[in-house]
Amino acid sequence: MIQLLDTEWFSRSGSVVVVIGIISGFSGIIEERVLMSRLSIRKRLEILQKKRKLRLLKATPDYVQEELDDIEEKYLILIKESMHSIKFNAGISEGILLILGTLTWGFGDIVLTFIV
Repeated sequence: MIQLLDTEWFSRSGSVVVVIGIISGFSGIIEERVLMSRLSIRKRLEILQKKRKLRLLKATPDYVQEELDDIEEKYLILIKESMHSIKFNAGISEGILLILGTLTWGFGDIVLTFIV
């Protein structure tokens, strides 16, 4: 017979924490893709606006290319910094959840015998 508050249930809850840790890793990947698409859209809009402005100013092709390269460089730096931040935050939370869940899953029943 299964008792609801038995020590095995605490131990089994560790497996749920591990699953949540894995899901948090997937959420980091999804967040990365969403951010990439948003930044891509913002970059395209900024390039279009800059091209229109430079066309109205009748800028030289070299100057136009220099301005567009500046926009590309700005967004490459922004993407790199954002990805680093997302990977770091997702990695920390995923790692902590996986470690805690695995320890609870493996040793939760033993810990509760000392406490209870």
